Amino acid sequence: GEIVERLAASIYKQGEKARAENRLRDAVGHFARAATEAPASTVAATAQFDAATALLGLKDWEAAANALEGFRQQHPKHPLQAEVGAKLALAYLEQGRHTQAGAEFERIAATSSDPAVARDALWQAAELHEKSGATAAAARSYERYLKQYPQPLTPSLEARYRLAQLAKKQGNRARSLALMKEVLQGDLTAAGARTDRTRYLGASAALALAEPAHEAFSAVALVEPLQKQLKLKKAKLEEALKAYTRAADYGVADMATAATYQTAELYAEFGRALLTSQRPKGLKKQELEQYNVLLEEQAYPFEEKALELHEANAKRAAAGIYDTWVKRSYAALAKLRPVRFGKTEISTGVTDANR
Repeated sequence: GEIVERLAASIYKQGEKARAENRLRDAVGHFARAATEAPASTVAATAQFDAATALLGLKDWEAAANALEGFRQQHPKHPLQAEVGAKLALAYLEQGRHTQAGAEFERIAATSSDPAVARDALWQAAELHEKSGATAAAARSYERYLKQYPQPLTPSLEARYRLAQLAKKQGNRARSLALMKEVLQGDLTAAGARTDRTRYLGASAALALAEPAHEAFSAVALVEPLQKQLKLKKAKLEEALKAYTRAADYGVADMATAATYQTAELYAEFGRALLTSQRPKGLKKQELEQYNVLLEEQAYPFEEKALELHEANAKRAAAGIYDTWVKRSYAALAKLRPVRFGKTEISTGVTDANR
């Protein structure tokens, strides 16, 4: 036994010397030899761990991961086990093994005595699960984060926002909208804790919460009894307009363009609904013609309002804002006013008429 210990120590010292001289590949060989030739020695476990660490230094991620996994299995009670998780997480990340890396960060979050390290590790675990497409695992990690770390505000709202996105992806729209409502309220009541990021999340939530109001408006058909339906549709229009205004008032560029486009579409849709509404029964030919003219007069202001809003959105291109919603406003203008807006220079986002 004493001879084995001396042999292991001698080989290990060669590894230490090679490591000090930055000959990491040689160091790996010496440490691995110390572990395999004298597995019962007191330095065998440390040598195996040091070999894995040197492999990390060489960026030999797969070999490092294998060595660390072996160390974890063979020496479960060794004091160095506390360092294995972080090293394994790095090796997995560099290999693109996000699911395994996420599991390691969860382990760190559960075992670290440093609250800041535990919090960051849990967040990284959630992000990695989300990145790998493990929706359920990501949701569980974000839920744990919210439960354990309700403050500070910004990551708390971020977690709710991401949970809302995951719920939407899973087809749970009610859950998604409920979380978006929490995000919006969280930002609106943040006072001094409000940041640019919470404002962005609040604007995103306001826009998402406007969708059901838009759908409720669209669902109201202008049929008999027309007066009752028209009153209901106008009420739903006001609700939807108010919801989009709240999103636009945040002043966040991409949310404002989306809200402006959707508001314009609300007005255009209302105008179309008037023109295609069910006609009263029993009208004579001349009465029907007069009725149609009246409808056109009633629809015209809504069409003009839609045009005005799409134009306002399109003009944002001159300020360098040319996102999906600005492009869609250009497309709407091309249909509404083809002579004026039919030609658009995609490279600049500026119509001939706006030069």
